[in-house]
Amino acid sequence: RVLGDISACITNNWLFTMPKSKGFSLIELLITISIIGILSAIGLVAYSTVMKQGRDSKRQSDLRSIQSALEQYYADQFFYPSAITFGSDLTSSTGNPNSVASPKTYFKTIPNDLNLTYPYVYVARNAGCNNLSTSTNKCSNYCLYAKLENSPSPVPTLPAGCTYPAGYNFAVIPP
Repeated sequence: RVLGDISACITNNWLFTMPKSKGFSLIELLITISIIGILSAIGLVAYSTVMKQGRDSKRQSDLRSIQSALEQYYADQFFYPSAITFGSDLTSSTGNPNSVASPKTYFKTIPNDLNLTYPYVYVARNAGCNNLSTSTNKCSNYCLYAKLENSPSPVPTLPAGCTYPAGYNFAVIPP
């Protein structure tokens, strides 16, 4: 009778079957974690690159907007401001020797770069220009600078009278 039970077990393959596992093996878990880690690293690098490009686009857009306001200012005043203050308004009284009864606003709160190490820089180009006096040495040109994270290669050359401040690599000049 015992021999019959053993032969029944062998024919039913009962002795040679392993009980079914209800989880993952250590190897399966390690492979899955490795794949997730690699995909996460790739995603973080791509995300970082996209964020840098977005911040650079904002910087370029800010400078183009400031440039547009400066051109409107010049069309009305026939000179550019000798200096502008980022974070404040650009009005017709900015750098104007004549008192303006009701100042026209060209830009409400001029933006500044959030990177405080390299804030935007505005430089009136004629040496020693002074709009506040009645002299004929009015500011007739300017350079506006920003620091881009993805540096353009090669860095564009500037016209005579403009030079990049240390660390800056993008400029806007009058059209």
